[in-house]
Amino acid sequence: MDVVVGGPFVEKAVVCEPILRALPEWFGIEEATRQYIEDIQGLPTLLASIDGQVVGFLTLRLHSDYAAEIHVMGVHPEWHRHGVGRALVREAEAHLRQRGVEYLQVKT
Repeated sequence: MDVVVGGPFVEKAVVCEPILRALPEWFGIEEATRQYIEDIQGLPTLLASIDGQVVGFLTLRLHSDYAAEIHVMGVHPEWHRHGVGRALVREAEAHLRQRGVEYLQVKT
């Protein structure tokens, strides 16, 4: 089972929304979930797939030429502890490094 990470893409809320909704313990506030869905439409988003099925995503927000944050990230519960999140973060780091970004943060 190989995790394939692609992107970044924009306008991928349609594939990310079901993952957000499968994680009500983290994304259970409807207003916040709707905002994340709206944000995903315009922000660079990496998609993780296994056997052609999207099982996770990571959306980035660039604050400057040198700083970015992981804005929102989700992995479908069936795929927790299979390296999906780790693969997404690694690919995000590589993508940002290529752009010259020096700082990556996560706000919780």
